Amino acid sequence: MPLIRKRPAVAEPQSSDGESASSESTTQLRNHQQRRIRASPVESEDGSGDDSPSHAPSSTDVMVKKLVRLALSSEYSRQPIRRVDISNKVLGEQGSRQFKTVFEGAQKALAETFGMQLAELPQKEKVTIQQRRAAQKVERPLSSNKSWILTSILPSKYRKQDILCPTRGPAESSYTGLYTFIIAVILLNGGTLQEQKLDRYLSRMNAEQFTPVERTDHLLQRLCKEGYLVKNREMDGGDEIIEYMVGPRGKVEVGARGVAGLVREVYGRQAMIEDDDITPAERERLEEFEFRLANSLGFRKPNSRAVDGEQNGDDESVGEDRPTQPRRRRAASEEDSDA
Repeated sequence: MPLIRKRPAVAEPQSSDGESASSESTTQLRNHQQRRIRASPVESEDGSGDDSPSHAPSSTDVMVKKLVRLALSSEYSRQPIRRVDISNKVLGEQGSRQFKTVFEGAQKALAETFGMQLAELPQKEKVTIQQRRAAQKVERPLSSNKSWILTSILPSKYRKQDILCPTRGPAESSYTGLYTFIIAVILLNGGTLQEQKLDRYLSRMNAEQFTPVERTDHLLQRLCKEGYLVKNREMDGGDEIIEYMVGPRGKVEVGARGVAGLVREVYGRQAMIEDDDITPAERERLEEFEFRLANSLGFRKPNSRAVDGEQNGDDESVGEDRPTQPRRRRAASEEDSDA
């Protein structure tokens, strides 16, 4: 009986669906890659690409922003910005040679954005015998001892209470008025003021023990800590003499110019300066007042052109001349001459 051979079963093309699916996925992947290639030049031109090295901020720009933030935060707490703080918190080890570039960039950013600039604080004056002898041992002050604070560079027409309102409520305005008054009293008394005399001035304001901010003794300690005042103690014939002077921050933030403005407001002369239509008699009284004010603050007599400049909004009658140095006691000068 002959053998019956069965024909082999033809395998169904099962791979056709898989091949079609894989081809479709490959086509979609290619289209997606082509769309990304077309979109990448647009992203780089718009500056939105994350991998664009041309638009990445440089290290100098980052340090400038750090210095601006440091200046704003330090000024809010009334702390000076020291050169050491800038080196440690802003420049670091890699940017130690870029101080000048970073500082100038921060000054530009502060002036254009906030209307402020960093002003260098003067060194504390050496008035006692111990301080002067210690200063003679130092050849010159180190650059690392420099410090700065923020000051406003806005024009005088914008420096008004409606625009420059206090940032911390009524207590801030009371504190500003108190230290401005104390600095004015010290400068009008020749640059130094004994503690007993300062107590008498405060008692006339009903602030011999308490102030709207805090206790009077705590207020004076705070003013010395923040650099508005300097408290000096010295022995004279077995008696301790305590004197107050204007500190570095007080000289920069208030100074003779601020004291002159306060005196003009108290005596009602600021309106006369801002008024263009004044009579010759009022002009004469104004010149006499400016002469007495300059004499009290230790400046030369302002001429008529300076008064005219004030009427035009340029307050330069007080502030350019060199003020008189604080008075020295006779005993201190004699001991220095003997030494």
